[in-house]
Amino acid sequence: MTNRLTSKDILALGFMTFALFVGAGNIIFPPMVGIQSGEHVWIAALGFLLTAVGLPVITVIALA
Repeated sequence: MTNRLTSKDILALGFMTFALFVGAGNIIFPPMVGIQSGEHVWIAALGFLLTAVGLPVITVIALA
């Protein structure tokens, strides 16, 4: 059985995916981490990219 997504479903999924990647924590948290990390800013940036970008991408791929 094939289920087709309606325009409303596609719009809702688009907003949910946008919120997953661009939530308030992804806007406020990185500058704070950068300031607190001092000279270890690249390690902090790598950790943030792995957890704030890498994990959601893996989740989207797993659910696709």
